[in-house]
Amino acid sequence: MSDKKHTGADPYADLSKRTSEHRPKTGLIIVGATVAVIAVLAVVAVLLTGGGDETAAEGTGADAAQNAEQEQAAVTVTGEPLPEYPQVNSMVAPPADDPAVGETPPTLAGQSFDGSKLTIDPADGRAKVVIFVAHWCPHCQAEIPLIQQWIDEGNLPDNVDVYAVSTSVKADQANYPPSDWLAKEGWTPPVLLDSPDQTAAIAYGLPGFPYFVMVDANGEVAQRASGEVPIGQFGALVDDLSAGSPV
Repeated sequence: MSDKKHTGADPYADLSKRTSEHRPKTGLIIVGATVAVIAVLAVVAVLLTGGGDETAAEGTGADAAQNAEQEQAAVTVTGEPLPEYPQVNSMVAPPADDPAVGETPPTLAGQSFDGSKLTIDPADGRAKVVIFVAHWCPHCQAEIPLIQQWIDEGNLPDNVDVYAVSTSVKADQANYPPSDWLAKEGWTPPVLLDSPDQTAAIAYGLPGFPYFVMVDANGEVAQRASGEVPIGQFGALVDDLSAGSPV
């Protein structure tokens, strides 16, 4: 998802061979034109790169991504894996049809892009949304900026946490590496890296991408969803978590 721009030969490379000895006014016009063209090119470069360097806020997922040392990492799973996601005809599994509802998901301990330690612990007393994403998944690419915008607009309740798990990393697939992608999107929630054999994804019963696991403040699965969930529906699910959690 990143565009690399290449410049060609300098059209003004032969200006040094010219002299203004006999035509000083023309020489000034040429130099002035050169400066003007350089200024225009500089403005274009800024526009193409999004307006200059932007540093993500410290401690955010984008910050870790901007300082990436790795794209995958080992994950330690503590607890029983979640049951497989049910075969349903909707992106959000009805709680009555989902065998994971009421179950405690396992704790995931690992690292983020910059090597910092990160743990997703259902027993920490906080409601949370764990979102599994793959960099090459077009539905993830569509969902992530919508969720980030939703967060930026102040919709995330104070008593609910959001985590992303970057999994199924494939260097030969589109939008690689995931660190560049999530840094570009300005993704603020913490990002846990999955192992090459998708340890975290398997432990949480991942059926496809993106995949959402809603965990209440008691550490139990409240609901699961898979696919490109409309942002309004996503927000409603988070609000439900918040309503049943301590402030």
